Amino acid sequence: MDRRLPISTPRFELWVLALLAAVMLITRTHSLSQVVHLPDTSLASFFLLGYLVRRPGAFFGLFGLGFAIDVFKIYVLGGSGFCFTPAYWMLLPAYGVMWFAGRFVAGRFGERLSALLPAAVLLLLATLVSELFSSGGFYFLGGRFADPNLAEFMPRLQRYFPGTLLATLLWSGVGAAAYVAVLVARPDLRRAQAK
Repeated sequence: MDRRLPISTPRFELWVLALLAAVMLITRTHSLSQVVHLPDTSLASFFLLGYLVRRPGAFFGLFGLGFAIDVFKIYVLGGSGFCFTPAYWMLLPAYGVMWFAGRFVAGRFGERLSALLPAAVLLLLATLVSELFSSGGFYFLGGRFADPNLAEFMPRLQRYFPGTLLATLLWSGVGAAAYVAVLVARPDLRRAQAK
């Protein structure tokens, strides 16, 4: 069952993509680091993109932007390339999990208040699977560790996952609040979609 969201126009989807791209640009480059360090929005951005934008091209556009940001940081700004290994491509399934989770929540639950808890649980699980793809891919396939094994990987997962989860929950909450604010501020958009 696919429930349509109240605002599902190409123009709205373009605005969502542009906003998510801008936020990702700011947080992924840490361009505000001198003022405040904002956690990376990447996982939340892909979840929200899946929830709000139905076109698969948007996923590849946002992924391409993340890749371009990373390449620019490393090769133009001289940032660390330690994480830029052949395992980088494990970010495709990592972000794909988040995007599909967002699509599933939108299609299965829609905007019912009762969907908040199952959506949060699904977001938590998707974040864990995504972290397993990205961190696990880097650890086991990145070639940076001499003898990768599960016993050494688990403490790394315990160390990095809580911060990733917190950032994802925080940014997803900010995105959900912004979406609700748009619906409240512009009820005409909801009525226009219903026609």
